[in-house]
Amino acid sequence: MDHIRETLEKLRLARGDHYSALSRLLGRNPAYMQQFIQRGTPRRLAEGDRKTLARYFGVEEEALGGPPPMAPALIAIPRIDVAASAGPGALVEDRISGQIKLDPHLVRTLGARAEGLSAIRVTGDSMLPTLADGDEILVNRDDATARLREGVYVLRLEDGLVVKRLVFGPDRKIIIRSDNPAWPDRAGWQELTVIGRVVWVGRRLG
Repeated sequence: MDHIRETLEKLRLARGDHYSALSRLLGRNPAYMQQFIQRGTPRRLAEGDRKTLARYFGVEEEALGGPPPMAPALIAIPRIDVAASAGPGALVEDRISGQIKLDPHLVRTLGARAEGLSAIRVTGDSMLPTLADGDEILVNRDDATARLREGVYVLRLEDGLVVKRLVFGPDRKIIIRSDNPAWPDRAGWQELTVIGRVVWVGRRLG
């Protein structure tokens, strides 16, 4: 427990607090905190006292002898058993083949609802260097036609799925573009359906 007493003493000195003030904060007798820090009495802080002091000093309870903070439960995102082709287009056979689990903080950072996300594997090389063959991407299905803007999207095009960059040309005409300059641009809107915006990519390195 010595490291806990040392931590409390450093926190007390940094704030310029008197022992008696901290004792009053806990509803204890004026000598309580001095006895705990300098004499080791009582041997341990009560759980309520630990919580109060942690909040007051702005530290985790773990620093004062409490349990480590619990990691947030991971969010399950369905993995769809289709390939979003970065080439001519993969046939669409939508079905769930498993799931990936993500930290909820990442989902919030992406500005997405977990229910609107799907994981899909990329095939082909037309989106190099942005996306490579075998990359797993997260597609935000909530971010589709109604919120369309320039970016990388999964599209249903001529009965296949492709992953391409959408850009706006003259008169807001949509151009379907590959990041790999070896692949030509394609113009057209009527024949495609926007599945969702690509918001994250993961890949194995090495």
